[in-house]
Amino acid sequence: TILVSAGEGFCAPVLEAARRMTAEHPQCSVELQVSAEFHKIVRGVADVAVRTVHLGEPSLIYRPIGRLAYGVFAAADYLQRCACVNPGTVASVALLPPMDMLEQMRAAKAAGLARSQISVNSFAAQLESVKRGMGVAVLPRILAQDLIEVFAHIQLPDMPIYLVTRPQALKQPHLQCFFAILEQVLRDALRLEQDEKHAASRAGHAVVG
Repeated sequence: TILVSAGEGFCAPVLEAARRMTAEHPQCSVELQVSAEFHKIVRGVADVAVRTVHLGEPSLIYRPIGRLAYGVFAAADYLQRCACVNPGTVASVALLPPMDMLEQMRAAKAAGLARSQISVNSFAAQLESVKRGMGVAVLPRILAQDLIEVFAHIQLPDMPIYLVTRPQALKQPHLQCFFAILEQVLRDALRLEQDEKHAASRAGHAVVG
């Protein structure tokens, strides 16, 4: 059994890694604990964790994966219903405390994105609200598929991603294998997000030209 701890925003890549792992090694199983808290990386709690903060634990391995980029996104039908699309008039799907204190959320508020009609304490609920046309939201780019980015001029800080484990864990073949699979899935997701961002940027420049 492989015990994994991750925030809900990383459920998709962890589940994809679990699918690949169990398909290749049917004798293995994966337990995913979804939590915003940073669980200790000890046997019985978590073997592998996806983190966005380096806690400086000298006994653990922190493998840098990349940077998680953010943007402000909306569904097409919501934008069609808006008479005027600017940060001060659109409805924002906000996050409840303490999640509202994330750097990305504070930067968006400082840029004028402060009017909210619904607030949630879950990234999954926030994403679902945007897909249902209930407003715009600050979202990681890798989660914003099929949504439209708005207010690209708003500069939002990105967030590092680390895969964390114990040195002893990587001496166990099943944990070493899963760690490598999850690392590849995360890197592929970030690479795809970057490619899509560059493609959108080139398309925008072409329209302007």
